[in-house]
Amino acid sequence: MTDSGKGDVFLDLQRILLVLAKLLKFGFFPFARYLPFMPHRDESVARRLRLMIEELGLTYLKLGQFLALRYDILPLEICRELENLFESVPPMEFAQARAIVESELGGPIAQFYSSFPAKPIAAASVAQVHDARTIAGERVAVKVQRGGLAPIFRADIRNLKRLGTLVEVLGIAGKLSIRGLFVQFESWTLRELDFTIEGRTAERVREDAPPSVEIPQVNWELTTKRVLTMEFIDGMSSAEVRKHREQGTLAEIPAKLPGFDLATALDNFARASLTQLFVIGFFHGDPHPGNVVFLPENRVAFLDFGIFGELSEEEREGLFGQIENLALGNLVRSFRYYSLQVAVTEDTDMESFRRDCLEVLNRWYRALQNPNSPVEQRHLAKYTGEMIDVSRRNGLRYDLSYLLFWRALNNLNGALYHIDPSFDMLAELRTFFEEIRPGNVERIRMMLSDRQWQASCKVLAREGPEKARHGLDEAARGGPRIDVTWSMTPSNRVRDGAQARSIGVALVSLSFALLIAAPAVQLPLRVAAAPLFGGCLVALFRWRR
Repeated sequence: MTDSGKGDVFLDLQRILLVLAKLLKFGFFPFARYLPFMPHRDESVARRLRLMIEELGLTYLKLGQFLALRYDILPLEICRELENLFESVPPMEFAQARAIVESELGGPIAQFYSSFPAKPIAAASVAQVHDARTIAGERVAVKVQRGGLAPIFRADIRNLKRLGTLVEVLGIAGKLSIRGLFVQFESWTLRELDFTIEGRTAERVREDAPPSVEIPQVNWELTTKRVLTMEFIDGMSSAEVRKHREQGTLAEIPAKLPGFDLATALDNFARASLTQLFVIGFFHGDPHPGNVVFLPENRVAFLDFGIFGELSEEEREGLFGQIENLALGNLVRSFRYYSLQVAVTEDTDMESFRRDCLEVLNRWYRALQNPNSPVEQRHLAKYTGEMIDVSRRNGLRYDLSYLLFWRALNNLNGALYHIDPSFDMLAELRTFFEEIRPGNVERIRMMLSDRQWQASCKVLAREGPEKARHGLDEAARGGPRIDVTWSMTPSNRVRDGAQARSIGVALVSLSFALLIAAPAVQLPLRVAAAPLFGGCLVALFRWRR
């Protein structure tokens, strides 16, 4: 065995012993609660788990944050406790931070920054941030990754994978792949530890940001995997705004942020996040109050892009359908859209799942309809947490992208509630959907005025009749036969709805093309096309998107 291999084994053993020591300290062994000298014996399991994770360092802190998403695997109480994981830690010594910056950038720190204060403005488990200035005089925020993280993380991951393999061999977790869960966590965390990925994420979000949103620019000449240099955004934190609201001094904010109005600023914040989630599909995965800064003229800035999520158009369409139909009171249809987000396992009880989900949706809808119900009763997280808990109890699993979506939406709701408890998130959602989802008449107008659609109709009118006759001739001669086997997975069910609507559009296009076709098209075909066109339009737009 090489010296490197021996070092890995030693470090692996060292990390295992640390975990065992913490398990003993926090009473994770039989009969611990009956020992009078146990310091945390009266604490709940969830709280003891959270406290233990905080003492284990980066890997387990990130694992706890990752597991906080997994409402589909862990009990609700544990997930909610893990959401409170404390990340603020003492900063590195400046000498160590400077050595990392100089090693990454390849020269003395004074070669790149005219000012680089020794004291950081923020420090967390992965990195700390310094308020610095470049040689050109630009004020920047420099994020410096802590030293020595990679070897410890790799050792912890090796141990977790061994644990996962053992659990699977013993069959403790049933069909759930614990090792696969740790592999997913490894990929998740490595992405966050590469600051070039965070920089590219910020740039991508910036490309689609509306004028009311500011995303800091990345200085790529001063950015590496372990050092991220970005434009410094100077504004007012959510905590400051909340303090002014609680003290009744909101009128003082415009002195620092000209043009500030709380309702408009919160509306801009909510709409920017909802646009990312429902329209763009590439979204900030952690919009909590510490990652949001308010600027003059009610603009809002997003910070820290280490956690992000992405949803396809089909996935966003399913989420649209769920919430839209809930708002309309179509609870069964809302449930059908919701069921597309989960995967069936051998432990699934679909009838119980359906019954429990409809009960939660019914209570949510009643709260929405009651103008006298307090905002707390309509809080988004209250019901989405219950829905996810219903899925877990009935043996269904989520794709991580959906869990990250709901976490982002709930964090948005929580951030807005944190600043102003009277902010009605569900009313904001309803208004947002009304503005971005056109009605049926508008959809027809948009379709008929679309140049690409018009061009397709002309091609279809010119070539369609001949291709149709060719197809009929092939069928008459006993043409080729195609056998198709369809697997109804959740993703296939989402595509099924989208493809069915596409078929509807195609039928409308075909019948419309026959109506406007050149005289070469036989009269009977054109006569038959008229009722087909009308029928397809009715069917297509009765099918709610």
